[in-house]
Amino acid sequence: MQIESSVESNLPPLLADPILLQQVVLNLLKNAIEAMRELGPGHARLASLRVRLIGQAIEFSVSDRGPGIRDEVRDRLFESFFTTKAEGMGIGLNICRSIVESHQGQLWADRVDEGGTRFSFTIPLAEPMLVSEAA
Repeated sequence: MQIESSVESNLPPLLADPILLQQVVLNLLKNAIEAMRELGPGHARLASLRVRLIGQAIEFSVSDRGPGIRDEVRDRLFESFFTTKAEGMGIGLNICRSIVESHQGQLWADRVDEGGTRFSFTIPLAEPMLVSEAA
């Protein structure tokens, strides 16, 4: 299993609780790793974390190369006590969404073209940037 990261340099500050955001990222990485556990031989087991500036927010994204999320599951991912895991409680993604939304951000999931899933969330900047600063 490999985890790669890409974090833009000189990111502006966020007005956020770093411990709570760390918990969101760790939960998403744990889920990504678990999604790839049952892949057969010859499949790349790669999780990636990307952090970058998007407009007036920082976007965090965690991707995996697992089987991906089925369409019938996608709409329920963030519901309390909904899980696709035999040992899961179904509260991790719901808590992640609550943390992100408490910071005025958004959390969502997408399919990855190469196979797998990408969970992304945004957190607004502490202070708005002028357009010339972002260029």
